[in-house]
Amino acid sequence: MIRVVAPSGTLVGHEAAVDAGLTRLEGAGCEVRFDRARRAEVARGYLAGTDERRADEVLAALAEPGVEIVWFARGGSGLGRIVEWVLGGAARLPPRHVVGFSDATTLLNALAARLGWLTWHGPVVTSLGRPDLLTVDLDAALARLGGERPRPPTDTGPALVSGRLFGGNLTVLASLAGTPSLPRVRGALWLLEDVAEAPYRLDRTLTQLRAAGLFSGARGVWLGDLGLPAEDTAAVEATFVADVAPLPVVGGAPAGHRGRLDLLPLGGQVAAYPNGTVDLGRVPR
Repeated sequence: MIRVVAPSGTLVGHEAAVDAGLTRLEGAGCEVRFDRARRAEVARGYLAGTDERRADEVLAALAEPGVEIVWFARGGSGLGRIVEWVLGGAARLPPRHVVGFSDATTLLNALAARLGWLTWHGPVVTSLGRPDLLTVDLDAALARLGGERPRPPTDTGPALVSGRLFGGNLTVLASLAGTPSLPRVRGALWLLEDVAEAPYRLDRTLTQLRAAGLFSGARGVWLGDLGLPAEDTAAVEATFVADVAPLPVVGGAPAGHRGRLDLLPLGGQVAAYPNGTVDLGRVPR
């Protein structure tokens, strides 16, 4: 069973995409629970309710009988305000699958790094309702959440990068610098993506994360889509290579706010190969 929650940005203005995403999940055979009144709730003009409302909703979903997957309705902003609140309650609960990206980066990494959960960087419900922007293989995602491991790649040569995966949205990660919520892990493979931020802003956020020690003891950086034109993407990737050297930096991660968006296990072992294939490792049941 899937429980859909809205712990970040308001769903006002996104109702059609929410409904389309819910319909897609139900059409795939999922039992979905969602409080439709959440579509109309707003606080401060951009949050899906007060801090208490949003934190309580997540904790209730994590404890709700029969729920196997807690799925974000959308990203936006606001999880940084409630992440410690949610972690305090989640520490007393058994792990569950939690799926989302963008603003979900805050909670997904905190659960993985501090509580040892396996969480999932993947589509939010509104992404499922906007196939013109994001390509999501929902059947493969649901199979993965059910414990199925994709067939390991063969005849690929050595991996370009590998390690225990953490990360997500670059700007959101930078907003965590100086807080307990910034993941502190060694041996990490850092997944980084963003949505059309100017190159100078990406430079600033990467510099902030370097100074905060995010890449200390890391295994490498795996770049997803940055939302930029091709020529700007190439230039930004070159600056990343120079700035995090000697760590390896490779592109092609199926993550971002446009194009292909796969389900990727944060806290799990991942390896990326030269031919574009990925080994996602085993998922504990």
